Amino acid sequence: MPRMTARRGPGPVAAVHRIFIVASLLCALAYGAWEVANLARTGDTLAGLRAGLALVVAIGMGIYLLRLRGLGAKLTPRD
Repeated sequence: MPRMTARRGPGPVAAVHRIFIVASLLCALAYGAWEVANLARTGDTLAGLRAGLALVVAIGMGIYLLRLRGLGAKLTPRD
């Protein structure tokens, strides 16, 4: 009886990681927009600071996402 072997590779790990990073990026942008609206409504200086911090986090996650291009190859075991 032939033996079934599993295909080697990262599986869904790389794709799921990218999905979570994109979701985090969108959440950071939404939070930043919410804080900008709060700043416009109340004039609270801390709201502007939080909006700026959310933008910095979103930029950082965007850069990280762009650097994940070789993630599948890094997670694939070598024979």
